Amino acid sequence: MQGYTRLDTYRYERKFVAEKVPRQVVESIVKQNSAFFATAFPARQVNNIYFDTTGMDCYFANIFGVGQRSKVRVRWYGKLFGEVVSPVLEFKIKKGFTGTKKSFKLPSFKIEEKQYNVDLWKDYFSGAGLPDDVLIKLSGLQPVLLNAYKRSYFESHDRRFRITVDDQLEYYNLRPTWNQFLHKHSEHRKSVIELKYDQTWEDDAEQITNQIPFRLDKNSKYVSGVSYFRPEIPV
Repeated sequence: MQGYTRLDTYRYERKFVAEKVPRQVVESIVKQNSAFFATAFPARQVNNIYFDTTGMDCYFANIFGVGQRSKVRVRWYGKLFGEVVSPVLEFKIKKGFTGTKKSFKLPSFKIEEKQYNVDLWKDYFSGAGLPDDVLIKLSGLQPVLLNAYKRSYFESHDRRFRITVDDQLEYYNLRPTWNQFLHKHSEHRKSVIELKYDQTWEDDAEQITNQIPFRLDKNSKYVSGVSYFRPEIPV
């Protein structure tokens, strides 16, 4: 898929949060960095459906900072509702401050805005041509959150570092059966800046991060969405 990054190794992923700072200001700060970041790919909307166990194991692993943890999601770009083209199944694997992902292409599907049944995922995955071990992992998961945001992409002049800027964050709760997406949670006054680089360049990253005047924060969008819609979950 154009503009999609596949990973074969672990990389560092440092997140910063900017509250009530316009996107134009955030992007200007990124471009003024001494690493000479420039636009690497046109900005676009990113959409995700996150999956978890009935006991919310992925959620709690993130909340409690488990050293090795994972998240499972289906990602696509463009419109949130309607025909979804070129979706990708991702297993996001974290080990401390580093992360990688295993990706699998999926066939197109459709999300109806007024009436969507999440039970369709079982049959969908079964017919997607996924490896048996992946199907076994998915069999114990259910969709719990839908989110979307606008993402801009930047790359340093030496091409060793990448920065993404996410804002216009929106979340929808996913219920076990039918969903009408009547209640949306928005975080339109927050931007998430993520610096990504290979472990080889860790010693050089400090010069870049010292010029990012925002709070360093793990800021999982998945955790943010689940915490809003399910305040009854104990922490």
